[in-house]
Amino acid sequence: MRVSEPRVSLDRDQAALSCSVAFGSDERTWRVGVPKELIRFVAPAVDPFLPLATLLASYLGEDLQVDQTLSPTQIEGLTSAAALFAQWWDWSIPNLSGLQNAAVPPSENATGFNPSAVTGPRGDNAGLLFTRGIDSTASLVAALDGSSAPVTHLLGIDGIEPNHSPRVAAEVWADTQAVADLVSLPLIRLTTNLREEADRLLPWGQTHGAVLVGTALVLSPLLATLSISQTVDNSHAGPHGSTSRLDPMWSTDSTRVKAVHSEMDRVHKAALVATRPALAAAIKVCWEGDTRKNCGRCLKCLHTMTCFELLGASELVESAFHKPFSSEAIRQLAGPGPATSLQQVIDAIDEDHAVLREAWEDYLSRVENGQRRGLAGLNPSARFAAAGGSLSPEGLVGWGLHCQQIPLSLDERHRLCAMSTKAQAPIDWCLADRKDAGSVELAAELTDHWTTGAVLIVDAEISGAPPGAVSRLLSASKVRCWLSDSPHLDGIRLIEAIEHGCVPIQFMDEQHLRSLCAELPQWASPLVRSMQQVELGLPNEAELQLIFQAAVQLAVLGSPPVMAAS
Repeated sequence: MRVSEPRVSLDRDQAALSCSVAFGSDERTWRVGVPKELIRFVAPAVDPFLPLATLLASYLGEDLQVDQTLSPTQIEGLTSAAALFAQWWDWSIPNLSGLQNAAVPPSENATGFNPSAVTGPRGDNAGLLFTRGIDSTASLVAALDGSSAPVTHLLGIDGIEPNHSPRVAAEVWADTQAVADLVSLPLIRLTTNLREEADRLLPWGQTHGAVLVGTALVLSPLLATLSISQTVDNSHAGPHGSTSRLDPMWSTDSTRVKAVHSEMDRVHKAALVATRPALAAAIKVCWEGDTRKNCGRCLKCLHTMTCFELLGASELVESAFHKPFSSEAIRQLAGPGPATSLQQVIDAIDEDHAVLREAWEDYLSRVENGQRRGLAGLNPSARFAAAGGSLSPEGLVGWGLHCQQIPLSLDERHRLCAMSTKAQAPIDWCLADRKDAGSVELAAELTDHWTTGAVLIVDAEISGAPPGAVSRLLSASKVRCWLSDSPHLDGIRLIEAIEHGCVPIQFMDEQHLRSLCAELPQWASPLVRSMQQVELGLPNEAELQLIFQAAVQLAVLGSPPVMAAS
């Protein structure tokens, strides 16, 4: 990768610093802009582009060449960052050895900028990257209250959210300016295409620190320090695009990059923000939609709303978010995986908010397991992890060819062995499953041929009923039935059933049934039945006890390996 010497130009109301970056067979133009009245602080230096260039060179496995002299401080920082990327993501460490011998030092260019002339204004100028999120707002409040170093300039990057239309971006910027006016601090409007360039190759979670810090370093001649608020606290060592370990590595001889408030977790930051209601009401955490305010329904919104709810600051939720907060909204979440700091919030949930904890744990289970998550809350990935193992995203859970059996602790084995069927259960049978043609068909067949039972079919695309509701249904039922279109015995539904004292019976087609019965021990065969066997009716109490004992034995002991015929 080669980063050419940058040039400064005037473009309408902005001064732009741009350079050509070549890698692979591609050549791109990277750009950063500042208000034109600040052009005297814009040096024709590569500083703003080095963080992202180092990140991408490491990812692409290319060496890094810069057509400009770098200081030993910069080279040490870039080398350390590349080594960290290699440790985190197993990327290559680009050859940076030639950077101190690069050919062209920063020099006066067509704009008349003379870097040696800018010495005094930097002084104690301290910039804070300000997005109006919880992290940067907490850092602003700390600076205003005197609990951290003062801030002299707020730095915002306009138009960096790809989901914002020009109209919404303008509205969001106006709101950010209003906050700056409220606290009587200057807000400097920066623009860049670095996120667009980074998004072509890597996710934002890996690149955001390099993009944000790099963009702000365009004003290195103005700022003695540049602070970036930490999304993750010190308990999270990485990998992440912005950490207290990584961000200071982007420092230059002119500007020291500071990773601030990494000692505070998410809830403590929200508590700090809540001390300034006017600033709390102005936070902007929502990025998924094209909206001026916070939608109140995306992961980032609900994550933040939970913090305020735990603090007893529900009035801030009402003022800062478009929709009201509820545990049901958490259950309806879909889409991307959880934020790194979400577990901190879940850990902070007390007994008074147990419903919120259950909703978030259910969400994490859905993200981790997808459709494998048990409707009564069984988290197979967590079960494997607790036993020191792991479960791949494609791993089959249960009994049959290529299946993994859910590990059980010794105490759980003893508990299951001591259980028996529930002869006095108020519900003879239940079907609790996700909506598909098979579950609907089985429900109809059971209703026609068995005694009265209970059916709970949920939408396959959303979380469905709370796990507690499904758990209560299983506890009140003698039998749990389900239909499988796979040639193995479903371990998740089976374990959920027997842990609730419920007899598990899996229905399947004849071909899969014959294949599975050939792999299971003979005593376990009553656990699986063909659809035609529904007509035989509900098994009697003695049969149910035998089926339950077979399920417990299978769960506790497993099944012996299938021997090939000689």
